[in-house]
Amino acid sequence: MLLQKYRRSKGQCLLYTIEYDQGQYYIQRDGDMKKAVPDAIVAGVAPHEATAELMLRTAIADIERLAGMEE
Repeated sequence: MLLQKYRRSKGQCLLYTIEYDQGQYYIQRDGDMKKAVPDAIVAGVAPHEATAELMLRTAIADIERLAGMEE
């Protein structure tokens, strides 16, 4: 799995860690799992379209919107 650090641009501007790969991503902050999307269907994407790059962009959008997690 690939790893990316991302700092939210709003609110408390906290630093998140995103682990991602084709069809899945996991968002953590300070070692606590904030959101897990273990497959493309959960992300609402067709498996053949769920590239690693799309999963990273989706995770970043979730962090910015705090979709399915709290800050």
